[in-house]
Parts: sequence; C-alpha cells; structure tokens
Amino acid sequence: MFGYKNQKREKKIGQFFTDSQTAQFMASMFSFSKNRIRVLDPGAGTGILSAFLEVAKKNDVEYIELILVENNKDVLPILEQNIRVFQDYCKDIELNVEILDENFITEQSLEFSMNTITRYGQFDYIISNPPYLKIPRHSPETLGMESIISGAPNLYFLFMALSAHCLKNSLGEMVFIVPRSWTSGAYFKKFREFIFNNVILTDIHIFNSRDEAFSIEKVLQETVIVKFVKMPKNKQIDIKISTSENNSFQNIQKLYVNHEIIIRGANKYIFIPTSKEEIHLLKKLDSFQDTLPTLGMKLKTGLTVDFKNRERLSEESTEETIPLIYSSNIVNGRVKFPNLKETFQYLLPTKGMMQENKDYLMLKRFTSKEESKRLQPAIYLKDDIHTNYISTDNKLNFIENIDKTHLDRDVVFGLFVIFNSSYYDNYYRILNGSTQVNATEINDMPIPNKKLLKKLGRKLMDSEDFSSQNSDELLEKEVLDYA
Repeated sequence: MFGYKNQKREKKIGQFFTDSQTAQFMASMFSFSKNRIRVLDPGAGTGILSAFLEVAKKNDVEYIELILVENNKDVLPILEQNIRVFQDYCKDIELNVEILDENFITEQSLEFSMNTITRYGQFDYIISNPPYLKIPRHSPETLGMESIISGAPNLYFLFMALSAHCLKNSLGEMVFIVPRSWTSGAYFKKFREFIFNNVILTDIHIFNSRDEAFSIEKVLQETVIVKFVKMPKNKQIDIKISTSENNSFQNIQKLYVNHEIIIRGANKYIFIPTSKEEIHLLKKLDSFQDTLPTLGMKLKTGLTVDFKNRERLSEESTEETIPLIYSSNIVNGRVKFPNLKETFQYLLPTKGMMQENKDYLMLKRFTSKEESKRLQPAIYLKDDIHTNYISTDNKLNFIENIDKTHLDRDVVFGLFVIFNSSYYDNYYRILNGSTQVNATEINDMPIPNKKLLKKLGRKLMDSEDFSSQNSDELLEKEVLDYA
C-alpha cells in the first residue's frame, strides 16, 4: 500500500490515516448477507479502508459498487494507486469504483435538512475514519446541519450523521473510528438524539492504551471503533463491547451488555463498562434517586480565565484584590492558600469574577492521563481565608447551592467522600474517556440523598482521614450496603 506523510497538513485539516491492522479489524466487524453490495467510504484518504474488499471477497461477495469521497488533492493520486492494488487483488469480484473529489458534507447537507435521499443514494455498508476537526459554528459544513449541532461542531460527527442518513433501511451497517467525545457531554446531545433515532449501536471497541490507537500517526486522543445498524427502533439487542491493549488487536476481551445499561438517561450518555464488576457498579450507584440539582446544588466552572486577565493578576494582596484559587491549591483533599506553585494568586476582579467566601466542594477540572484518579475533590472552608470574596480559576470546578445560600458544612464533607471514592471515580471513567471533568456530566450523576450525605460528612469530620481508601470504606459501610 502507498502512504502519505505530511503531519502538519494532516493536523491542520484534521485528517489522520488508518493503519492496516485497524482497517482489517474494522472491515471484519461487518455482517455479510448479500452477494451484491453498495459501499461508501466518505473520507477515503489513501484508501486503506478499502481493506473492506478483502473481507468481502472472503465472504463470497460477487459484485461491489464502491464510492470513495476525498477532497484532499494531495492524497488523491495515492488513493487512485491503492485502489488499483485492491482491484488487482479482487479480480474475481465484479468491482465498480468511483472516486469523488468533493466535500462529503456540503454536497448533501441540504437534502439532509429536508430528510430526503441525497444524490449519493443509499448504501449497504459504510466504513470511515472521518476528519477530526472543530470548525466554526457558521462554517459552510454546518449549513443544513443545525438540527444535530448543540455547541461547537466537529467534522467527525457530521460525517457520522450524514452516513447514517445514507444507510439502507434494510439492515444497512456502518463502522467508524472516531474520538470518544461524542459519547457524553452537552455539545453532542442533539447528535446523540439523532443517531439513536436513526440507527442502533451494536458494537463498541476501545483501546486500553489511549495513545496507541493511531500509534503510527502519533494521535494522542481517546478513540473508539463503533458499529451501527439500520433496523427498527423497537429492535434492541445486547451491545458487544470489545477491548484491546492497542491497534495490534491481540488478546481481545469481549463483553455483551444490555443496551439500557450502555445508553442511559435523557441525555443518552454512552457508558462503556469493560467488566461485570463495572456493570455491577453502574447498577449500584443508579439505585440513588438524587442528583446535585435535585438536592438544590450544582457543579459550576471556575469564574476567572487567568491567561485572559493577566493585567488583573497580582503577586501581592491589596485592599482591591481578592484571592484566586487554582487547582494547584488542592493538596490532600483540602484547599491550601497561598501555594508556592502559583506566583500570581491575587486578582483585581470584575463583578463576574467574584464569589462569596463560603464553604465549597471544589473539584479539579483537568487531570493528566498519567494520574491515577480522574475525580480529585477538595474541601474549601470560608475560615481558610479571611476575606469577603474569592475567585476560582477556570481550570477548577466548585459546588454550591443553586440559590447561592450556604451549603451545610457536613454536606460539603459528605460530597467529598463520594467524589473522592474509587466508586465514583470509576463511574466517571466508564462514562467519560477524557481527562476533563465536565460539569454537565457531574450534575447528572446519581448521588445519595442529603441525609446520607450529612451522615458521611460527620463520619469524615470525626476521622479527619481524607484518603480515597477511607472514603471507600465510609461509602461502603454507611451507604452502599443499603443502596
């Protein structure tokens, strides 16, 4: 196979090429029941996903109409060369190949908005590694796609939506390798609603090593391989979750899980458990009927973006400045201020940057992939700093009452117990594969009621032990045994 290497260009347009092992694995996920098929690769790149042809040949397919869409003119000559290689290999298959040099999204977004068949027609099988690129809200690609865009659009989920639109109703199948980000979060809510109203998720493959799914291309992001099938909405089947260490696809572990455990809630978040123990954890925590908002609380994002307000930052405390709390101020479950890691810890605030100095449960918004815990909470007490107001950095989250009244102190300590536990840390990892802790998802997580939170809080105050192990033991003894 002929390759293409221009990593600066790839990153600029969001195009990262599939390796041969991944292409073979993706092709193997399809079910073949016809001997004459129509196939689409909407982001063909160098044509590596035409490995599909090899798998089709082994499954006695006699005729293939293959449509390849690619508008990166740098790779079109390579795509043409590689297709000739596949044609030579598949001489005993009647093969009709068409390469289209055009924008897959803008060519059919109008028909998509009208819910009519596009000029591409409909396909039995679609296989794709689409471009991963955030685009401006009013880019040409978003015209006609407004119904599935909740926030910042990304090309990859537009490709997925349009491909689902192009699938044949009679068990058409599509396999995509994409970032995991679409499986949760507010930005993808409308897309998830669309995709689950039009196709059924049947397979998810994840990589234990998050930086090796595209090891050749050095793409450092969490990716998943997913398969969807166009079948009646009331037809629900168990979802197969498979796991491999990396893109060698050796020692694959498989788990079949009821779709109601995977696709959950009004936001249709996608949880990806990889063991029976994780399924049990989901069921256990789901027994709690409350969330932060139902208890009158909410997780919010820190109010100050420090790099946008450099002129307002100060090394010294003055009558005009207020303390600015950073995630680096979190030390062993408490907020320590000041911290030697931060030089400018005082802020000359505007009104929108100020919050009352009161008790909060704070939570780091970002962690590194090497850290053992995704959820890293800390207790902040109003007595920690003698001031009327504080501010929080944007890389930090905090919990307060929705009406901004003071949280009961034992509730703050109780919240620390649950978010410091390995149970909630694992729950969040099953939901979200990124290193960012999103307020929307935390606010949707099931939590114990206030009576139980206060009980946990008082136990923590008595023990003064802020370790994860102690949080686990308190949660097990005081709450989970009764859940």
